[in-house]
Amino acid sequence: MTDSAATAFKDRLHRVAVAFILPTGLRVDMAVTLAEDLVASGVGEAATIAVAALARDSLVSDAERPVREMLAEHGIDVPQTHDEQVEYQVLLRAFGYWDLPIHNFEGPFYGQIAAWDDQGSLDRALVTMLDRRDHETTPQARAAVERAMRDTVRRHVAPR
Repeated sequence: MTDSAATAFKDRLHRVAVAFILPTGLRVDMAVTLAEDLVASGVGEAATIAVAALARDSLVSDAERPVREMLAEHGIDVPQTHDEQVEYQVLLRAFGYWDLPIHNFEGPFYGQIAAWDDQGSLDRALVTMLDRRDHETTPQARAAVERAMRDTVRRHVAPR
């Protein structure tokens, strides 16, 4: 398998992982399709095979445990807690390190941050940059602000 294929699988694994904390929730069809592709490429072990064997329209309640096990098999730990602070750290990590699209980041981010006077330096920096991004007039300028945001997250949040 090429490095670009491994990177593509890693990106897809991270997108499945972050779905556990996004309001839209886990998309079983996406996880099963990924597992099928991993198995077809000779990547993964028992947990990946178990997810590949699920029906794409399986209930989230039936798929959650096997999908978490598949992610763990590939070195991605998704907390099972409903602790908002832990979920917020996963959201930040997903944005900074896993290239979570900004449209998936922004809503949950605003739902998590404290009032301005109670924010830490990272939250304030991100709020300020999101405001700056909203006022940029070109896609290139907005992309530059987004890159700066990801860099800022990486300076404040450990990759694991």
